[in-house]
Amino acid sequence: MIADLRPALRSFLLADAAINGAVGGGRIFPVVLPEGVLDPSIVYFRVSGLGDYHTQGPSGLTRPRYQIDAYAQTPNAAAALADLVKDRMDGYRGLMGSVHVQGVFLDSERDDYHDAAKLHRVSRDFLIWYAER
Repeated sequence: MIADLRPALRSFLLADAAINGAVGGGRIFPVVLPEGVLDPSIVYFRVSGLGDYHTQGPSGLTRPRYQIDAYAQTPNAAAALADLVKDRMDGYRGLMGSVHVQGVFLDSERDDYHDAAKLHRVSRDFLIWYAER
């Protein structure tokens, strides 16, 4: 069975007291920010994925790139929420739920303004190496 990181990632972020408090105990969403949400929120999604191989076939590891967006009404508030996520994610290794994570590495970051939501956004991409089997 192939391990699905998505629910484990959400739970992992919510388990951090500072992140949990900043997003009101639950404003962490997969793929898109729901319409009308104006409070600080996090959106995560898998941008891409790559397997890992050696000369005898698949190693059992995968390394998807996840984009994690922090939304807030001001640039500073969005950056502060994004920094909480970075503190939690960057360099982590261990369990996320039942998924064994080998390592999480910050890959890129950018600031933006989301016109439709009228919110500031700080996006960070993380490479997450984990055992998918």
